[in-house]
Amino acid sequence: MGACNFSITTYGKNVNDAYERAVKDSIKYCGDDPYNGTISTTSGVRLKKDHPKYGTKAYYEWEEKRLDDLNKRGVCEAVELTGVTAKRMKESFGVKGKKGIKIFYMFGWAAE
Repeated sequence: MGACNFSITTYGKNVNDAYERAVKDSIKYCGDDPYNGTISTTSGVRLKKDHPKYGTKAYYEWEEKRLDDLNKRGVCEAVELTGVTAKRMKESFGVKGKKGIKIFYMFGWAAE
């Protein structure tokens, strides 16, 4: 079987809460197939803090390099979004104004 890379933006009280939400949503919409090509085929999440500013060319180059160190069935990685980007995402998720909610962008390899 193959692998494909994925990225997803989600929210939670912390990175693990956000990861669980993303996994549950992917199973709900794509099924519990171990080769469904979604975040649900990963084994967990690792929060990265040593990254360039999200949305910049440097960030996307950094993400590309990080993908080289990841593999299907392994962990995916996440970065916390802040500032205007996080504010817009909170509005789109309908969680604006809710205390303690953070926005995370996750990426990695999924089995398909």
